[in-house]
Amino acid sequence: MSTDFLDDPSEDDQALARLNEIGVSLDPEIPYRLSTMFPKLEGWGAKGGIKKKAKIIAQVEPSLKAMLHQGEEVLYIAKGIQHSFAEQYFMGIWAQSINQTVFVLTNVRLLMLRTNGKGKPKQTFWVIYYSQIEKFKGSWTGVLQLKLRDGKKLKFTGFPKLDRKTMPVVFEEALAKYRELGFDPEVTQSLENLCSDCYQPVAKGVYDCDDCGTSYWKPKDVALRSLIFPSWGDLVLKHYTIAVVEMIGFFMAWAISIVLVVDYLNTGEIGAIIAAGFILVMTHGMDALITYYVAGKGLHPRSRQPTHAANV
Repeated sequence: MSTDFLDDPSEDDQALARLNEIGVSLDPEIPYRLSTMFPKLEGWGAKGGIKKKAKIIAQVEPSLKAMLHQGEEVLYIAKGIQHSFAEQYFMGIWAQSINQTVFVLTNVRLLMLRTNGKGKPKQTFWVIYYSQIEKFKGSWTGVLQLKLRDGKKLKFTGFPKLDRKTMPVVFEEALAKYRELGFDPEVTQSLENLCSDCYQPVAKGVYDCDDCGTSYWKPKDVALRSLIFPSWGDLVLKHYTIAVVEMIGFFMAWAISIVLVVDYLNTGEIGAIIAAGFILVMTHGMDALITYYVAGKGLHPRSRQPTHAANV
């Protein structure tokens, strides 16, 4: 698919001149619409904002070169944090470490890449075609909201004010031209998983990529490991920081349970053994439930095959 999204090429020239002036360079093989990528070129904080965004862009460019289709143009890139009440409640601030997300708005779709805190992509990616988006809106509270055609709702925080203001505008402009094309790809869910090797869509409920053979963990298999040994599931998902925190909690729970069991053996107090059982059930059971939920949000490689697909 090919279409020209440059309403005023001179604006791109101005943006390019500004980038050159402050020593910022982007990959020439990736088609960027610079006038929307960098909406603020002058004024207080503009230079710092451009350099900060350029660092994020540099992190995702290797993935973008393989993900973009022929004729696809990048309109905007920004990084935020996916917000989940359940994860925030049970995991606290640690939930932010696994929900760092880079948004890439192109002329035909929204790409979402799970990253680390610096914006370096991990191994979980999604795509949302614009035909699947019913609402894309930033709120005064700093939350960016997405409502999808299949009813799924996504919330993101952590975007700078300029990004929260600009992204919905860029999306609306892209959507208007997108609708003119009548492009409505068939999907299995509005938020479609992408293979981490060949970047092709992987259908809902499928854990093996038909294009390159990469195999992914099923959420129930990951949850079972956390049920047996808390932290095991997060190690599988490569959430190492959270795994360490959970492991500390696991040993504390077992230490308390052992003390309670010893108390029961010495006193015969049935309440002690009940309390010990409750602590262990909650420790293992809650970790398994949370791990199942987190694992089900995307694909996590189990075994990988050499990719045979690049740009399509």
